[in-house]
Amino acid sequence: MRLTILGCWAPYPRPGGACSGYLMRCGKTSLMLDAGNGSFAELTRHIDFSFLSGLVITHFHPDHYVDVFCLRHAVEGARREGKMNEPVKLFIPPAPEEIYRKLAGYTGAFDVVNIDELPVTGEIPGLQARKVRLGDTTLYFAPTTHSLPGYSVVARHGNKTVCYSGDTAAGEEIKKAANGADLFICEASGMNKDAAFLAGVHMTAGQAGSLAREAGAGRLVITHFWPEYDINILLAESGEGFEGAVEPAVQGKTFTV
Repeated sequence: MRLTILGCWAPYPRPGGACSGYLMRCGKTSLMLDAGNGSFAELTRHIDFSFLSGLVITHFHPDHYVDVFCLRHAVEGARREGKMNEPVKLFIPPAPEEIYRKLAGYTGAFDVVNIDELPVTGEIPGLQARKVRLGDTTLYFAPTTHSLPGYSVVARHGNKTVCYSGDTAAGEEIKKAANGADLFICEASGMNKDAAFLAGVHMTAGQAGSLAREAGAGRLVITHFWPEYDINILLAESGEGFEGAVEPAVQGKTFTV
């Protein structure tokens, strides 16, 4: 499993950067996780968009989904020119309904899957998650604690697991989703001093580290950085919680599991 960082900033990018976006390649499956501002351009540096098996949008905040419109136009154009035969699988939450309905209407580009309509499974201990098979990879979606309905994503390929937190406050569901993950990509939206401001919506770097340690994650990569902050401070605070080395999400970097 290979996970490439397409963007790591929130809610706006640093100059030349991009907001949340990740490319996961597992065998023959190529999956984009989130499509924030600027992430589509970065995607095309690593893969031809026509090879995408699917795109997951964890929730409908702009820094996680607005580049879905770039992909829409690219796919529609490729299909008109006979370069693609099938639309791209698009896994999205059903709310807010007006955004869901708009994206579901782009049938020339997307085969839309309502995540809430996927079957429920208890295969992740203690967690009721939605499940789907995409190529040779199994995806699980667990609800997050955030200001909009959303999901964390667990991807399993063979005996390897990657968990992506999406946007969420710390809690039992994300801890169970990340349990034993070989690689945990976790939001760290602020410094420890921001705990009160972020409560119930996001995690601080220290909370991300502590949660990853309690979940028994093998490697922790923090992401979703406020662009005005010093990443080294976030790494230090998450490292204290994790009690080990923490890696930062860096645009263009690939992590291999």
